[in-house]
Amino acid sequence: MGKRGNAGNAGSAARTRPTRVRRRVRRWARRGVLLLVLLAGALALGHGQLIDLLGGHTERRALQGPHTLSPAARAFLEECLGDLEGELLDVHTHLVGQGNGSDCWVNPRMRSLLHPVDWGRYRTYLSAAGMGVDDPDSAYVEGLAALAEARPRPARHLLLAFDHRYQTDGTRDLERSEFYVPNEYAFEVAAARPERFACAVSIHPYRADAVGELERWAARGVRVVKWLPAAQGIDPADPRCDPFYGVMAREGMALLTHAGRELAVHASEDQELGNPLRLRRPLAAGVTVLAAHCASTGRGEDLDHPGQRATNFELFLRLMDEPQWRGRLFGEISTVTQVNRYRNVLATLLERGDLHPRLVNGSDWPLPAVNVLYQTRALWRDGFLTGSQRRLLNELYHYNPMSFDLCLKRAVAAPGSGARFAPEVFGMRPELGLRWD
Repeated sequence: MGKRGNAGNAGSAARTRPTRVRRRVRRWARRGVLLLVLLAGALALGHGQLIDLLGGHTERRALQGPHTLSPAARAFLEECLGDLEGELLDVHTHLVGQGNGSDCWVNPRMRSLLHPVDWGRYRTYLSAAGMGVDDPDSAYVEGLAALAEARPRPARHLLLAFDHRYQTDGTRDLERSEFYVPNEYAFEVAAARPERFACAVSIHPYRADAVGELERWAARGVRVVKWLPAAQGIDPADPRCDPFYGVMAREGMALLTHAGRELAVHASEDQELGNPLRLRRPLAAGVTVLAAHCASTGRGEDLDHPGQRATNFELFLRLMDEPQWRGRLFGEISTVTQVNRYRNVLATLLERGDLHPRLVNGSDWPLPAVNVLYQTRALWRDGFLTGSQRRLLNELYHYNPMSFDLCLKRAVAAPGSGARFAPEVFGMRPELGLRWD
């Protein structure tokens, strides 16, 4: 009887395998059909109208002045700002350039319909920023500055450079680099508006000149380095990074690095590089680390328990709870209210008041303007927002997506407990060493 049972299980498993294959084929076929429909719709509508719908681009963008808001929305905006003291901070503001008037670069596949996923993603980001494919790069900067200045309480924005991807031997990998924003360009843009912007440089640690380049920018007053490990091919736990970390620690520089699964750019083969536990190496070297997005997506190997896996957010919380990193490890909260992330992390972050002194605000601009990523209806249904807040936030989105992003994070409350982010999360943080001279 036992043997018959085993044979039956084997037969069942044999039948299950092709069933699973068929399901996967059907799943990918549905995705392919959806992609083709979206692409056909974009081409049929012309002028990127479908892309603009997904990306949220309209002509509104706050330039008509605060009188365009209803009295209720103005009161809501003032309420969200009311208990915030001093200057506000946004440590995660992307620069985007197409090489039209700057040395920025975008991989040609991002512009090609032969790569529809990359093309659609790139066009969506441009739409969110209010740009067209032929606009000069200065248009992005002017639009960003106009939105920042139009807010009732402008924030200080950290503009992010972005280095190429490099191979482990230190050679540049253009084929797998998605875009490039030079350090010099980010520095010049920030220097033109020093009351509003500062810059973070991006230096790949495998470059032969990495340490010298880092020392050069430290001497010019830059205090933050930006990495996106999975996209740039950087392993934060690689011993080759140690000389780089030594300079960062000596100069009092902070590392703003993506943690968790990377979704905004192609990085499928290197997702494990976003494992938060890999940040122990720079922390042990004395570097201040900002874990972007609080590792709010994906799963990673539990390096403390080989062979096991956990959500990256669980690993991030473990790292935050290790006492030796207090004062040097911070969580950056951009995108935690996105529809594809908030169910994973938002209630926990709101209720962990003990972490709030170590959470830092960022917007990940231009993502707050991507219409499809922010679903206030879902947040309302799950109890994070009231119906009134949802309606007012939607109005703010069509007025100024930057104000929308801030007010959304100020308004969300944990279902049941009502816990909210503390005001200190959104203010300047001297302990990070950021300077606006």
